[in-house]
Amino acid sequence: MISIRIAFLLLFPTISILAQEEGIIEKGHSKLVCTYIHTYQPFKNDTLSVNQKFILVMNDQFSKYMNFDSYLYDKALKEEFQEKKLGKNSSIAKIITFTNIDIPQPESNDFSVMKDLNTKDVTYIYNLGYITNCSFTENYNDLKWTITNNTKNINGFYCIQATTTYGFYEIEAWFTPEIPVSDGPYLFAGLPGLIISLNDQNNMHSFMIDEVASDSTIMLTDNISGRKFLAPIGIKQAQKNIKKKRKQLELGYDIEQNNPLYPQDKLPMLEDQSDKSIKKLKLKYTLYDHLLFRFISFENNL
Repeated sequence: MISIRIAFLLLFPTISILAQEEGIIEKGHSKLVCTYIHTYQPFKNDTLSVNQKFILVMNDQFSKYMNFDSYLYDKALKEEFQEKKLGKNSSIAKIITFTNIDIPQPESNDFSVMKDLNTKDVTYIYNLGYITNCSFTENYNDLKWTITNNTKNINGFYCIQATTTYGFYEIEAWFTPEIPVSDGPYLFAGLPGLIISLNDQNNMHSFMIDEVASDSTIMLTDNISGRKFLAPIGIKQAQKNIKKKRKQLELGYDIEQNNPLYPQDKLPMLEDQSDKSIKKLKLKYTLYDHLLFRFISFENNL
């Protein structure tokens, strides 16, 4: 029984890739690809600052924003499967022997954000594997932007300032009408131009454009619809799941050992229960203090 469980955990990324191929919804090829640097302070009363690269891939109807390391890893894994002609009917033995991908998986914020640019729906997809489903949907049309008369040049782009409120955060964005696409990092969109820079009033979170390029080679896909473990569960349930996992981690439980095939099993304790180790896992699974959400705060728990 133990060996079966270990095999499942080791194979989960592989199984996830195979599962994505079934029922996948293609959303058309990309037109524009941007990368952003997300700088944030994850923990209360801590000066730690983290820089992370994200990629935004879009066309006229749909966009996807995701961790750049995760994007590279998934891309390489799919190419490896195609090269070795692996699929859902391949034997476990054949799958186990496929070449390891020499690309590091994200150490924090391994999530993606899908936007339907027609309905304005935004779906957050947390790549927690067998940990917990925390995916949920919002609508970026709820953002009430105020466009000001302030302008400035950012990285060679003529930009105009806009402000809005998102949950506990007062947001300042700078968009450029030179790139007339109504999109930007994370859930932020709805302005008459691409968002080049964005931050909250306390600079807990800031996003800065890194690169912008025309690209028609990437097939955008909806990897959520019809998938049991990742289908959006609603904001309230996602909030409960996030708080539950964070609490388990703070109590010293090894949340990485959770397995949906054996949900009744008690989690083992972490071998390393140091503050450093727990903070590392909070970063990895997006359970840190200053989450950029409008519906959740851990202030009462700290």
